[in-house]
Amino acid sequence: MKILLLFDLSIPLKPEQYADYMKTEDWASEAHILATVKKLGYEVTPLGIHDDLDPLLNEVKANRPDLVFNLSEAFRGDRHYEPHIASLLELLDLPYTGASAQALKICKDKGLAKKILTYHRVKVPHFLISRKASPLRSISELELPVFIKPLNLEASEGISQLSFAETTKDALDRVRYLHDRFETDVIVEEYIAGRELYVGVVGNERLSTFPPRELFFREVPEGEPKFASFKAKWDDDYRKKWGIKTGTANLSDDVKHRLDETCKKIYRVLGLGGYGRIDLRLTDSGELFCIEANPNPSIEREGDFALSAMKSGMSYDDLIQKIINLAFAPEPGDSPRTGTRRKKK
Repeated sequence: MKILLLFDLSIPLKPEQYADYMKTEDWASEAHILATVKKLGYEVTPLGIHDDLDPLLNEVKANRPDLVFNLSEAFRGDRHYEPHIASLLELLDLPYTGASAQALKICKDKGLAKKILTYHRVKVPHFLISRKASPLRSISELELPVFIKPLNLEASEGISQLSFAETTKDALDRVRYLHDRFETDVIVEEYIAGRELYVGVVGNERLSTFPPRELFFREVPEGEPKFASFKAKWDDDYRKKWGIKTGTANLSDDVKHRLDETCKKIYRVLGLGGYGRIDLRLTDSGELFCIEANPNPSIEREGDFALSAMKSGMSYDDLIQKIINLAFAPEPGDSPRTGTRRKKK
């Protein structure tokens, strides 16, 4: 079987330049998956796209793959286009791994996703949306403190210590800053104090969850707000200073059971497929709040998703094979037309 490993580039690169870049930490996922797919015995071609679709279209015409392993997250450096790449693969009638274009589109709009979850009685923080064209002037509907972040960005981009606001003035100042700095809409939500949990889910119709991971803040003083800022995720020195790291969560059987049910429900309600990660908060009183749903999360070998899969007894090779297999299985709610793209030829 021929597999095309598709990913996005921040700058234009030729295929002969990939090897050097895949030695860097930024390309860990691509490198790990490429090596594993080869190890599994598949014929694999890596292809990066930046601001030109011709390389992809030409490759499909000249050497049509049986499957696209879809790691693309942006086009022209803009994550807004992530769902459109999946849509293009659907138009080309190419099976691909991970979430559908529709699921990617829904989850990229954090407000829309939370409205859908609320309708289905999944607990989420109360929130307001501030549109760049018409910024919020009041947040009186929300209880302080609040948490402010870009509506459509990922990987904690735009999140810092100033994202936590205990006064209306600080909250609205942060809203205006994000509008100006990132030129994006903003979500303001009530801050949920508690433990931050990450749950990996795999499957289409029959779902499995992996052992929950927890974000620990070993050196952050008691009573201080704890959340995954951009530095908390990506700055090694900052993480070391505050004792920030992830590990397997120690939870009661009751909480594990409720997490399993809640995450499967979220996954189905938002139409995720293949694999995904659900981010939640567990309060001291035992309430679970969905903070975010992440379609196509990072699956590098040493990342949280893969480590959680390994904790369940699934090797990294088996995880990648499972994701490949799921690309050929119909997703819940597929129409006969879109369902055909998931069938192995």
